[in-house]
Order: sequence, then C-alpha cells, then structure tokens
Amino acid sequence: MSITSLNSNKVKLMIEENQFDLIIDLRTEDNYEKGHLQGAINIPINQIPDKMDFLSYYKDKKILLYCGIGSQSKSACKVLALNGFEYLYSLYKGIKDYKYSLEY
Repeated sequence: MSITSLNSNKVKLMIEENQFDLIIDLRTEDNYEKGHLQGAINIPINQIPDKMDFLSYYKDKKILLYCGIGSQSKSACKVLALNGFEYLYSLYKGIKDYKYSLEY
C-alpha cells in the first residue's frame, strides 16, 4: 500500500504520459462540471463506499484522487488503502492549486 502526494506539475506530466489508470474528482457534480482534470470521473467523496464494487477493478492499478483543497483526497486515499488498494495518489492542495487547463 502506498499513498503519494503529488504537486500539480507532477500530476500534469503523469496525465500527459497516461500513467494513471483512474482519476477521481471527489467534489460535487456542480464543481466537477465547472472544470476537472483531463480524463477524470466524478465520484463525490460521500459516494466512495457505494462505489467499492466498481473501484475494486482498480485495486492494483494507479489511482489519482483529488478534491478542492487536498484534505478530502487524503481521507479517501486512506479509506481505499484500508480496503486493499495498492497505488494511490493525491493532488497536493487540491484542484485550487492546479495551475493548468481543465476540461469542461
């Protein structure tokens, strides 16, 4: 199990190189629609427990989680780690600190 915090520069580079198998935006659907990372799916943090069946496919794959300011993604990473997920990444300081263009 490993949880790694990444800055926006590293996240951008890893997205460009297709290094993540899954990118999860933990914010509300409204915030997701206002702009999200390239390739991200929206699973609000309160829905993570309900999505464990879907997420289980990614237990041994690289997952990036992010939220607004970075605190919820750390919490979600810990929950996934306790459920056997291996490669978890969190966007340091969340999307508010992401300096690059977003998808809409």
